[in-house]
Amino acid sequence: MHYLIIENEQVEELTYNVVGFLWDNGNEVSIQKRYTNSDKYLLEADCVVSLENKCFSMDNLAKSKLFLRFCSDGVYSNVIPSPYRIFEYKVLNKHTLAAFFSWCKKLNLFKGK
Repeated sequence: MHYLIIENEQVEELTYNVVGFLWDNGNEVSIQKRYTNSDKYLLEADCVVSLENKCFSMDNLAKSKLFLRFCSDGVYSNVIPSPYRIFEYKVLNKHTLAAFFSWCKKLNLFKGK
């Protein structure tokens, strides 16, 4: 799969941990600070990943794409109708990100080709 990672300077280290996890699992990854609906990388991406670290909102996500949004209280996705929290935590930090990656590995999620 091809993931478009929306870079967040406030949680830059966590952003690159997500990039590394997806890349190490055999996926294609592009990183951008922002995008438009006609952006080349958005059009090529199978999934948009954002580390907003605030309340969930679909305002600035492409609604026609699969998305993952890391917020202050969990990871949300539209893989199930409506924004659905697929993983819950109290705060987004390195520890909770490691727990999310561990959970993903147990379920064989995000494995590339």
